[in-house]
Amino acid sequence: MRVLVFLMVTFIYCSLQAQYQDDEPKTIRVKKESALSKAIFDNTSLKLVIMDRYGNPRENKVMSYKFYVKTKKETREFSGFSNSLSAEMVNYLNKQKKAAKIFFTEIMAQDDNGHVVALPDVIDTWFPDCENCRP
Repeated sequence: MRVLVFLMVTFIYCSLQAQYQDDEPKTIRVKKESALSKAIFDNTSLKLVIMDRYGNPRENKVMSYKFYVKTKKETREFSGFSNSLSAEMVNYLNKQKKAAKIFFTEIMAQDDNGHVVALPDVIDTWFPDCENCRP
């Protein structure tokens, strides 16, 4: 008798619970994706180029970034506020006699709507001109 009452109560509880779950409104969560996905360093024009999620270059403005040059002797840090490297950064890179690792971190770019978007870090290698390599 107790088992029958227990099964009946359980059945009623489960059916009521299922009914309440069907009545609840379903929520849809939308995550806004930015059209900008990453930045790359263009070593011919010495600037950062913003890429969209399809791999196309964009003309979006870079608001700020930190630029590091790591050589065997030291690591130098610069702050940048535009797509192009500053004159100080270019002069430092041109003085290098051996290859150096370069890092762009904390890259903030402006999307088409004017919102600031954080982009992933860029790691590249800087190779000096051959005329700097000769002693």
